[in-house]
Amino acid sequence: MQELVHHTIQKIQELLEHFNKVQELYLSKSFDFDGQFEAFLHEFLDYLKTKGNTTYESEVLKVMNMISTVKRGFNPVQMEKIASGKRELLWGFSFNGMESIHGFLMEMYAKEKKKLDEAEEILSGLVVSLYQNGILDDKIVNDLNSVPKIEVFWNSLVNQNTQISGINKKLRLSMISEDIFLVLEKVLLKLL
Repeated sequence: MQELVHHTIQKIQELLEHFNKVQELYLSKSFDFDGQFEAFLHEFLDYLKTKGNTTYESEVLKVMNMISTVKRGFNPVQMEKIASGKRELLWGFSFNGMESIHGFLMEMYAKEKKKLDEAEEILSGLVVSLYQNGILDDKIVNDLNSVPKIEVFWNSLVNQNTQISGINKKLRLSMISEDIFLVLEKVLLKLL
């Protein structure tokens, strides 16, 4: 089942906010860092499981296992027991893990944001075309002041025009209808 792209972006932003707090704990060398980082990793892992993203899920588990192995006194890189400097090694592996997690979050965010940006570009061009062809004017745009009204207007266009129906199908490949209505609302608001 597809999820609202706007919701996905919001969830990733929430994860980034939590992650930034964890990074602040790391920077201040707080004793709370280990527990908070572990809690964040579990939250992120749960989110990835609900999304069905097994690739990132595997990578997060890899980070968790690496840190867990160091906590048990074993260096997973050199494949030997840690004789001294266990805490420093743990901080180093935690830093490495945070770098990986940050990369995953930013990659996920960029992918979802790109969907919205491309939809906005397509719909902006369509709105300009509708203006040029006299289908849209300032009065109609002012009347389209809510998502339900935009939905009715959009569905009438889709049913009447095969080109717009094609645009709708293209957009539906990467997002659900509610996303299209929200992006269209954003485009129309720029015209007011």
